[in-house]
Amino acid sequence: MKKYFYTDGTNNFGPFTLEELKEKNITRETKVLYQELGDWKKAGDVPELNELFKLVPPPPPSQTSEPGYTNFQNQTIKPKPPKTWLVESILVTLFCCLPLGIAGIVNASKVESLHNSGDFEGSKNASQKAQKWTTTGFWIGLVIGVIYLIAVMAGAAGGF
Repeated sequence: MKKYFYTDGTNNFGPFTLEELKEKNITRETKVLYQELGDWKKAGDVPELNELFKLVPPPPPSQTSEPGYTNFQNQTIKPKPPKTWLVESILVTLFCCLPLGIAGIVNASKVESLHNSGDFEGSKNASQKAQKWTTTGFWIGLVIGVIYLIAVMAGAAGGF
């Protein structure tokens, strides 16, 4: 019975029977040696080792419509968290429109905690609400600022 050795480039391992070698998860590029071989060769170049590589890995996990995906090792893969809009909400609160900015901050603060707890849909909804309140507050603050500027300029031109 042949005894096989393999190397990781630094250390040599073995001797192993063909059955034991199957359990070592070697690749086609792993260098192997047995007595009749004479010199180290890539496992993919040794005909009797080709049966080690006939196993086909399972297909990649399909992405379903569910928010959390599961791969073939039953590990949950979280989707990328949505934008929080927290910084923008704070700036709108400070410079544009206090009530709408606060509504944006409240929703923005929920995004990350909902995502981390696994409520991906709730996290997405909180992000969309934070965006709505923040952008609405920005535009209302901008319009009020322009009206105020026009009033000040009209007052200065009229001598008030």
